[in-house]
Amino acid sequence: MNEPKPDSSSDAPSGKLMASRKRFIALLLIAFVPMFIAYAIFFHFPDWAPTGTTNQGELVTPSVDGTTMSEELATFSTWVLIQPIEGGCGDQCREMLYLSRQVVTGLGKDANRVQRVVLISTDTPDLMEHLGVEHPDVKVVSGMTTFKRVATGDGPVLLLMDPNHNVMMLYSLDKAGKPMLRDLKHLLKISNIG
Repeated sequence: MNEPKPDSSSDAPSGKLMASRKRFIALLLIAFVPMFIAYAIFFHFPDWAPTGTTNQGELVTPSVDGTTMSEELATFSTWVLIQPIEGGCGDQCREMLYLSRQVVTGLGKDANRVQRVVLISTDTPDLMEHLGVEHPDVKVVSGMTTFKRVATGDGPVLLLMDPNHNVMMLYSLDKAGKPMLRDLKHLLKISNIG
């Protein structure tokens, strides 16, 4: 008597079913495992979370109302690069003026969205002459030029004020060139104001 041969056609559907179940489970794992890991890190292991930022300048926290430095700053409805100058303008101060001009020029078509301002407490003829010759586009505003900061040392700074008159970023001389240009390009790209 011949033994009946096992029916191989009945194995095929169960094999396909198992393969599709494995794919489905793999898709679920791909979708939900990163969410569970992020949840665990955020709530249970906050020290593991990355703390780096992409901005090159220092965030001014809390932000400062620019109009407290000078009421004239309230007249600007664009982004404003403010260079506070107390007394004379030495080599570093002039280098900062040059770098701010280069940064605004480097913005290309968005250059008209940023205004450069020099904030002075006293009128010095040398500075006014230098600005007239080298930086005719700079607006001169009188006001309080001291700006308290913790992380940077002495030397000239540039302050970035948004169109809502909040001073939000501070740049020291070493960050005033290409690093500041990267920040400004990013800000202007994502901002729908100013």
